[in-house]
Amino acid sequence: MIEHEGGSNSTLRISSVATALARDNGVDRDDQIRTRFFEILDQRMDATGPGKNLVKMLGKFEHEGCRLGIVTFVRKPRIARRLGVWKIKQYFQTVITPDDVPDFKPSPDPFIKAMEQLGVTPKQCFVVGDEPVDMIGGKKAGATTIGLPQGFFRREELEKAGADYILHSLENLTGII
Repeated sequence: MIEHEGGSNSTLRISSVATALARDNGVDRDDQIRTRFFEILDQRMDATGPGKNLVKMLGKFEHEGCRLGIVTFVRKPRIARRLGVWKIKQYFQTVITPDDVPDFKPSPDPFIKAMEQLGVTPKQCFVVGDEPVDMIGGKKAGATTIGLPQGFFRREELEKAGADYILHSLENLTGII
């Protein structure tokens, strides 16, 4: 799943491919390319939905009293819309984006801000992510990190970035937390 708007290697790869394809089809301006790319991405993600296993797991965490937050490169309007369309907004007590802190991933700042807003200490916190910047920032913030190689990065890259655990499915998360 692509969830970023900037700041990571995967985004740069996507951007360069999207730009080349758009220019081949007569679109020249970068802002137009970017806008159209995210329109199509959002339509596809809206149609795909979060998956029933995710909703089920979020419900279980809510029932167990877990406080959940999101730290994402996706800008506020887009993530708010997505959480609403997917009907999962109520499970998250905070959402941190690049708009909220001066330094974003791999800085620990967004993770620390999320922990503060959730009222938890780093020792009480797990950072689950699919990119090395999640592992690096989470570790710098003092949290336990869990790599989920479902995006553009493989297990080895997440381990190299400091993942404490590697899971191949979110369903396995309940066995660690």
